[in-house]
Amino acid sequence: MSATRTASPATPPAAGKPAETQACIDKRERILAVAEDLFYRYEFSGTTMDMICAELGVTKPFVYYYFRDKHQIAETLAWRASVACLSTLKFAADDRRPAHVKLAEGLHRWVAACVTHFRASALAFRVTATLRPEFRDELHDLANGFYADLGALMEEGRRQGKLSFDDATVTAKAMGGAVGFIYTWYRPEGRLPPDEFVDRLTVTLFRMIGLRPSALPAPLRKKTKLQRRLTPESSASSETAVAKTNPQRTLE
Repeated sequence: MSATRTASPATPPAAGKPAETQACIDKRERILAVAEDLFYRYEFSGTTMDMICAELGVTKPFVYYYFRDKHQIAETLAWRASVACLSTLKFAADDRRPAHVKLAEGLHRWVAACVTHFRASALAFRVTATLRPEFRDELHDLANGFYADLGALMEEGRRQGKLSFDDATVTAKAMGGAVGFIYTWYRPEGRLPPDEFVDRLTVTLFRMIGLRPSALPAPLRKKTKLQRRLTPESSASSETAVAKTNPQRTLE
């Protein structure tokens, strides 16, 4: 299954149905935003459609016009979050950058996506038993594709002498656990601002695979704010590494 799919499998477009107006889209997004917050605070089992309607200040027909039940709302949120988080290691076929450079960028995107969608990501873990089997299969396909991409970049980076780790599978799963379960302890209002939290967790992942930030091109180090994490010694040594890269290469 392609990770580029963005619509929830729970809400296929109806044949012949006209495109939604912006007002309809805004109303659907409002429902999703409120439900996401309630699901996170009270979990799926503790949230009712009555609670969603009360929080929105609307009657049930308003919500039922867009979603048949709370299961469909949960699937829509879980699918969006899963696609956003698990497609971060996809790169264009003509991207010729070294594996460790693509991996560094992809890991930073992954952590950032998981922080952005951490409430909805929790649904994929918390409500697995209540999801339709075919929907669970689609989520599993996304996850398997992500780990396949992660493993391939890790192995290529190690062959190129840029990464150092023991067992690729164990390391990849450990990284997945470190990032995938941040919803259990991360709080946006916590000690670190979200962007700094993303940077620090990304650096932790780099250490798990033996990737030195000083080996990355300057634009990527600046983009992820990794320069301030380097020691004076590693900053000095990074000048040599940066000189070997194409300074005109952008990472957007």
